This record gives sequence, structure tokens and C-alpha cells, in this order.
Amino acid sequence: MMKSNLAVFFITCFFCCVFVTSDSVYTLPFPFPRDQVEILLELKNEFPSFNCDLTWKLDYFGRMDTRANISSWTKDSDSFSGVSFDSETGVVKELSLGRQCLTSLKANSSLFRFQHLRYLDLSENHFESSPIPSGFDRLTYLESLDLSKNGFIGEVPSSIGNLSRLTNLDLSYNKLTGGIPNLHNLTLLENIDLSYNKFSGAIPSYLFTMPFLVSLNLRQNHLSDPLENINYSATSKLLILDMAYNLMSHRILEPISKLANLIQLVLSFQKTPYTFNFDFLLFKSLVRLDLSGNSVSVVGTGSENLTHLDLSSCNITEFPMFIKDLQRLWWLDISNNRIKGKVPELLWTLPSMLHVNLSRNSFDSLEGTPKIILNSSISELDLSSNAFKGSFPIIPPYVNIMAASNNYFTGGIPLIFCKRYRLNLLDLSNNNFSGSIPRCLTNVSLGLEALKLSNNSLTGRLPDIEDRLVLLDVGHNQISGKLPRSLVNCTTLKFLNVEGNHINDTFPFWLKALTRLEIIVLRSNRFHGPISSPEISLSFTALRIIDISRNSFNGSLPQDYFANWSAPLVNTPQGYRWPEYTGDEHSKYETPLWSYPSIHLRIKGRSIELGKIPDTYTSIDFSGNSFEGQVPESIGDLKSLIVLDLSNNSFTGRIPSSLAKLKQLESLDLSQNRISGNIPQELRELTFLGYVNMSHNRLTGQIPQSTQIGGQPKSSFEGNINLCGLPLQESCLKGNGVPSTPQTQEQELPKQEHALNWKAAAIGYGPGVLFGLGIGRAFARYKPVLFYKLFRL
Repeated sequence: MMKSNLAVFFITCFFCCVFVTSDSVYTLPFPFPRDQVEILLELKNEFPSFNCDLTWKLDYFGRMDTRANISSWTKDSDSFSGVSFDSETGVVKELSLGRQCLTSLKANSSLFRFQHLRYLDLSENHFESSPIPSGFDRLTYLESLDLSKNGFIGEVPSSIGNLSRLTNLDLSYNKLTGGIPNLHNLTLLENIDLSYNKFSGAIPSYLFTMPFLVSLNLRQNHLSDPLENINYSATSKLLILDMAYNLMSHRILEPISKLANLIQLVLSFQKTPYTFNFDFLLFKSLVRLDLSGNSVSVVGTGSENLTHLDLSSCNITEFPMFIKDLQRLWWLDISNNRIKGKVPELLWTLPSMLHVNLSRNSFDSLEGTPKIILNSSISELDLSSNAFKGSFPIIPPYVNIMAASNNYFTGGIPLIFCKRYRLNLLDLSNNNFSGSIPRCLTNVSLGLEALKLSNNSLTGRLPDIEDRLVLLDVGHNQISGKLPRSLVNCTTLKFLNVEGNHINDTFPFWLKALTRLEIIVLRSNRFHGPISSPEISLSFTALRIIDISRNSFNGSLPQDYFANWSAPLVNTPQGYRWPEYTGDEHSKYETPLWSYPSIHLRIKGRSIELGKIPDTYTSIDFSGNSFEGQVPESIGDLKSLIVLDLSNNSFTGRIPSSLAKLKQLESLDLSQNRISGNIPQELRELTFLGYVNMSHNRLTGQIPQSTQIGGQPKSSFEGNINLCGLPLQESCLKGNGVPSTPQTQEQELPKQEHALNWKAAAIGYGPGVLFGLGIGRAFARYKPVLFYKLFRL
């Protein structure tokens, strides 16, 4: 008890000293209520940090700051406003403990003793696989509760329904189940977010009639239409309604059409076979409408206030001509439909239009003259994956994003691109463009950040590259010459792909100066020479994928070759292997693929195109070259490596045992080399290893026995000297029935060879003697003089 009193006295004195010595004058209620300080001390001890070093201090404005040093995420400290006190009574009124790595919250937590708490934020912590505790009903003054992104499971406790003063409730991004919690008595609610959970059943009808509700988000659950009739209030304040990715039917449109003030409606991707017959006459206040991913039939001319219309993936076969009257429309997405023919001229005359996505249809031309869109206000235009052919149209001067991949455009790359005010992204990949790349495209004045020209018929050399470029993809063309050394000036470059060309150069050691470079693909060119140098220490700051396969690189790799490679390859991922996917299952339709780099990588023995490369994906592919010597032991330093391919080279020596340190490894290919010795038994500890190929080497001994390795096909180990064990049929048992180890097999090999030599001698001895006697008899009988001269007999 005395220790507790001393602690309270010390903290109070500390707070006084802080405010007396500070330059800012701020009067706080003193003394602080003793119970509030004691609860804070208990709370600090109750929440031991998870990879966090939590310290608490009071700042000049009477707030308790929580500073977290999260060693596994960043070296810097993140500061958050933690505690706020009431200026009159001194009680704690606000707790913001989001992203503090908290792992446990119990019903008897001291947190629930803050009975005057009004705002509580516990978002983005680590309460995975734990239910929401039932103690929240004790916080009767609570007005805002945020429990989002925590991994809570189970049903929402009924005690939440007793927080009658609540105006904001956020339970999104958890794994909550059951029906929607009973919120009928929370009549003051203004914002409800239950998105990205596993709620099921019918939506309670009262949610649409709550008197102060402004925003309701039920996205990505398993919810169906309300069962009861909805008695709408004429004074309903609901403005934003998001019910995407649920089980709504077309019948939902009739009741929600009575929400007279609704300005944003999202009903995308409902799992229903019904067609949504949408009548704009019933939704006159709408500003944003998203019906994507449903079968849709549109009636009416649309709301004059509509600015955002998403009809992507709606099985539409005709262009929505009703948009001609939408003078405020600035965002239109009709991608991934079945619309054919010409793009109507009316689209380019809409005065407010900025963003147009026509991708993944069957458009083949633009209505009107080639200059029809020149005077349009459009700044983002996506024509990709259609049937456009011929010369490229003249685009407006203010276009900053232009995507036209996967079409049949021909001719040279238009110089009109160089006359844009600013062009951030240009994607002309997978067309039939020819000629050289215009020098002006890489001028810094144009501001180009992403240039994608892969899979065309472009020739000549790569032009000099100036600063600002983040992504450069010119793969699968006919580009020759050398890599421009000016690339070293692109300090923002993250992605470089020149695969499938005729570039004749040595290894670009100078790329190591690009501290943001993550992906290098030099595959299938005419690069040659060594990739190591005694004078150059090869180290990349951010590299996570390198593919230099199918070139003519040669030489050996020093044992410490990988010792100084990048942090994304060396550092072990913390807490997860792949970023957990929390988005919509169809979000690929919402974010265009031209936003991401895409490459072909050889994974598990097959060439696979990755349209969107995960941020944690790591790969090294040195296959198809002429490397020799031993595989460097330092390969074990790359603890985050997922794919390693050293096949089709001339590596010798043994397989380094350090490979067992690559706990994240999924694919390992060492085939078609000259590697000898035993396979390290430690490799059986690689639990993620899904593909192994060590065929056509000089390996001996027992194959490591594990589920991952034993489940490989026999072809993964064929073509070696003396391997045994699964998946091969050769048994590792000796003649006496005792299983042999790799060590005993090595010891027995010389003995077996010795025995084999004696057998051969014994077999040849008898016939040799008889053959010699026969020859001697013949010489003695028919050539006695010659016989005498040879043998002196």
C-alpha cells in the first residue's frame, strides 16, 4: 500500500514539475483523482508490450502519450495521443491505444474501470482468436468505440447494446460471426462500420430507420435482405450505405430507394443470380453509385448529381448511353463487360469527365475523327484489353495516366505523348508497336514514373533515362546495345525489366547505387562475364527479386558473395509469410493491373506470370548460365528467400548445409549441375519447401526424409550417381538389413570398388592364361625362328 501511495505521489509531483517548468501555461485540475492515476498504473502493467517498449508520459496539453518502439516494424518510435483528461473533473475521458501491439483484453480488465470514458480506440492490435470481452457495458458514458483490425472472433457480446450514448461504432476487419448485434437501443448512433467480418443472416430493418445514422458499412459479410418490412422515416439522415460483397437480391433496391437523402450507394458483387433493375428515377439524390459485379439493367436518365458511376463486371452488352445527361459525372468504370464496336463520341464531350475505364471489353475503334478526344478533359484513360487496332489516337494534353495494353495498335510510338503537360504512367505493352523508343519519353520534364512497353516489336537502343522513373518494363522486344549508364541517375527506380531482348553487356554492378531498386530482370539476353569482382562489393539496399537467367554469365561466386545483400532478403519476416489479404475478393477489378509491375518468373519448374507481385515475395534465379565452383555458403544468410534457382550451370562441390537456414524457402532447383556428395540432412527441416529438383548431378547417399521432400516426383532426383530413399525406389538398407547412412555409404564405396577390381581380375585370369598358351604354341610350331628371337627360347 505504501509503495502504491509513493507511486501516486511521485507521478503527481512529476506532472506538476512538467507544467511548472514548461513555457506553455495550461491549468490542469490538481490533484488528479487518485483512482484515475491508480487505474493508469494498473493498465500499464496489464498490457505488457508485444515487441513494443511502451513508455508513458504526460505532455503539455494534459494528454498521456504512448510511445511505441516496434523493433520488428521500424527502428523509429511512433507517437500516439494516448490519454486525455477532462478539463473540469480530471477524469480520463479518452484512451487511444491503437497500434500498440496489445495481445490480451479480459472482462475484468482495469480498462473497464474508467467509468467516465467517452472515446476508446483499440484498433490494429493483436487480439487474434479472442472474443470481444463483455465488460464494455460498464463504460456507460462511451460515445465512440473503435475495435477494428484486431482479429476478434465469435459473436459480439450483448453488452455492446447497452452503450446508449454511443455515436460511433467500428468493428470492421475482424472475424466476428453470428447475426448483426442488437443495436436497437443505440438511437444516437451516427456511424456504424461492421465491414469485413463474417456476420450472417438477414439485415435488421431498424438499421435503416435509426434517427441519426449517417453512414452504414456492412461490406464483405454473408448478409441477406431484411425479412421485415421497413417503415422509413421521412427524416432519415442516412447518406452513405455500403453493402458490397454480401448475399443481397434484387429485392433490396425497392426498400432502400425510399432513403430520400442517400448520396452514396455501393451494392457491388452480390452473390445472387438475379438481375438488378436499377431505376434512377427512384434515386434522385445519388452522387456515387457502384453496382459492379452484378447483372444489371439500368432504367432512367440518371441523377443529375451523379459524379461517380461503376458498372464494371455487370454483363453489359451495350454502351450506357444515358450518361450523356450526366454533366457532373467525372468517374466512369464500365470495364470487364461485353460491349463491342465503337466508343461513342458523346463520352468525350462530358464537361466534368476525368477518369474513364473501358478495359476488358471488345471495343475496336473510336467514333469520329482521330482527334475526337483531343479536347476532352480526361486525365486518366484505360483502353487496355480490347480489340483496338491501327494507329494510336491523339490523346488530350492533360492525360497523366494512359493504359492501352493488350490491343492491336501498330506503327511507331506516337510522339504526341511527348507533348503532354505531364504523363505519369504509359502502358502500351502487348501490342504491335515497332521502331525505336522516342528519346523524349524519358525526359525528366515529362514526369514519367512508369513506362511499360513489353511484348512489342521495338528495336534500337534504350534511350538515356533521366530521374523520376520508378518502373521500366521493356521486356520481350528486339532492343540491342548496352544498358544505358544513365539509369544510375534514376534514384527512384524500383522495377527494371529488360528480359527477352538482344542486350549485349556485362553485369551492371553500378545498379547497386540505386537504393530503392527492388526487382531486376535481365533474363534471356546476351549479358556475359562474371557477376563478382574483387574490387566491387556487391550489395543492394532494397533488392528482393533478381533474375539473370538464360544469359552467358560465367565464373565462380566467392563464398561470401551474398553476405552483404539487401535487408528484404536477409531479414526474417516477422509474424507472417505473406501479407494477409483483407480486401475484396474481386478488388482486382477496382484497382487496375497497370498500377503494378508484372513479370514472368520461373517458380517450381514452371514459368509463371505474376500480374501483381506481393510485397514480401523474394526470388533469386541464376539458372541457364555458365557459373562454376561451389555454391556460396553465404546463401544461408538470405533468410527471407522464397525461390532459389541455380539450375543449368556448372556448379561443383557440395550442397552448402547453410541452405537449411532458409526457413521461408518454397522452391529449390539445383538440377543440371556437377554437384557431388551428400544432400544435407538438415534440409528436411524446411517445412515450406514445396518444390525440389536436384536431378542430373553427382549426388550420393540418402535423400533427406520429410513430407516435403519425400512427396516430390522421382524425376527430381534422377540422373545422380548413388542416391537412395524416397521418392526413389532404391533402398538405403545394407545387405544385413541395417539402414545405411550417408557416412557409411561413403566409407563403403572404396571397399565396393576394391572388391569389384578383384572380381574383374579373377574373371579375366583364366581366359588370359589359355589364350597365351595357344598363341605361344602356334608361334613355336609355325614360326620357330621368330619365337626364339622374342622369348630367347
